[in-house]
Amino acid sequence: MTDIYTKAKRSEIMSRVKSRGTEPEEKVAELLRQLKCKFRRNVKSLPGEPDFIVQPAKLAIFIHGCFWHGHTNCKRAKLPKTNKSFWKEKIDTNKKRDRKVIRELRKQRWHIMTVWQCRLRNPERVKKRLERILRCSNYGMSC
Repeated sequence: MTDIYTKAKRSEIMSRVKSRGTEPEEKVAELLRQLKCKFRRNVKSLPGEPDFIVQPAKLAIFIHGCFWHGHTNCKRAKLPKTNKSFWKEKIDTNKKRDRKVIRELRKQRWHIMTVWQCRLRNPERVKKRLERILRCSNYGMSC
């Protein structure tokens, strides 16, 4: 089945999809501030350009949109009915790239945390997970 929009209209729609400064990213930034963690955003020198890093804990945090990164068993990750093969290939490529980036970061001894968009409906749970990960690092909670 073909797209219901022209190529120009589809391009315009897709250009509005933000990759930085999204609402989920801002929620995680607020949680890190509540935990009094110093963090950096979008560190280009690291594989995959993590959304956040907490340097002392050597923690890289990725914020994943459920649709764009194919969150398993999540209703937000459902593929569109039109152009299904394109979207399946696109999402599969994203997932493959995510796995490669995680492997590269782990080789550099980074801890990885992926925060799914849908999980931020319960930010307190995400905050507890962050606390647990930071506590388990050798740096405790003094980020």
